[in-house]
Amino acid sequence: MKIQLPSSRPAPAARQGSAIIFILALLSIMLLLVAANTKTVSRVRQEVRLVDQRQTARLAASATNQVTGANSTNQPTP
Repeated sequence: MKIQLPSSRPAPAARQGSAIIFILALLSIMLLLVAANTKTVSRVRQEVRLVDQRQTARLAASATNQVTGANSTNQPTP
């Protein structure tokens, strides 16, 4: 008659259950990272758009302040 010693290994069903929990935890962490990155990209895109608008306004204002042709030497003589 053999005596069966209790095994320290969990049953296969218990291992599969813990693997599923582990995979779900990794998946939730990945989804949180994707959501955070999406929000960050959205904010960066908005910031770039704002900088572009300010730059365009600044360049348009400096272009209207230029004096063109005031010191031209190609004016017709009377």
